[in-house]
Amino acid sequence: MSQRRNPLATLAALFVGYTGVMLSIERRLRRTGGPGIITFELAGSASRAEDMMHAWGPQGQRAARLSLWLDFGYMLSYGTLTAALLDRARRQRGHPAVLPALAVGAVAGDAIEGVSLLNVLNGRRVAASARRARTAALAKFAMLAASLGYLAAGRAR
Repeated sequence: MSQRRNPLATLAALFVGYTGVMLSIERRLRRTGGPGIITFELAGSASRAEDMMHAWGPQGQRAARLSLWLDFGYMLSYGTLTAALLDRARRQRGHPAVLPALAVGAVAGDAIEGVSLLNVLNGRRVAASARRARTAALAKFAMLAASLGYLAAGRAR
């Protein structure tokens, strides 16, 4: 007897598992006495980013680097799941096929943010990189919020 797999369930399980890994690193980062990674994403200036890195110390900076490198895989997990959910919802509603592009845009913003923050941690163009990371993070959050709003609006009907 063959067993059919549910691709959305598989994507959701991968996302949940990856979220557990990322939360574990977030706890390590906060144990150093500094802020979490999202606060770092939104620093927006060299002075704020440098203050955070100083608060983390070398151990926290290693955890932040690990978080940022693993985030490239995490963004694929949430991006794929979000795109699949958007595509399913838009098909059910008969909306244009462009909606899953919100997830692609969020992942692109996250990738720009990640590279920028790695540059900050490596002392490369800290002010410009911190500003770029903040702008990309805000764009990412806006696209994810729009995606979740679209999904929730369909559930409310």
